[in-house]
Amino acid sequence: MEPNVEKLMEWLNAHKEATLVIQKQELEDLDTVHFTVETVDYRNAEDVIDDYLDSAVILRGSGSTMNDDAELVPLPQPGYEIAVAGLKLHNVAEDQVDLQTDRAKYTLSLS
Repeated sequence: MEPNVEKLMEWLNAHKEATLVIQKQELEDLDTVHFTVETVDYRNAEDVIDDYLDSAVILRGSGSTMNDDAELVPLPQPGYEIAVAGLKLHNVAEDQVDLQTDRAKYTLSLS
């Protein structure tokens, strides 16, 4: 596992049971998710049969997202994945992590 992935997982594990605000900027789209982390897992792309599944940090717990009417609605599944291909950590502080992957930019902060 890459050192940046390990650092991210350490930060996430240190904030289990806390509610995180996850902002994901992908192209022109900004998504905001409020997520309470219960466990943190890692999926290695080399260990899965499906070619379309990348390596990812998988957050398990419960969360909600902001809809177009600015209302929080529950996520359809009890998990949130961050694909880690090309992961770069730009800022790691006690209450916030800024990172970038090949797919998107993220800000994870304590709510």
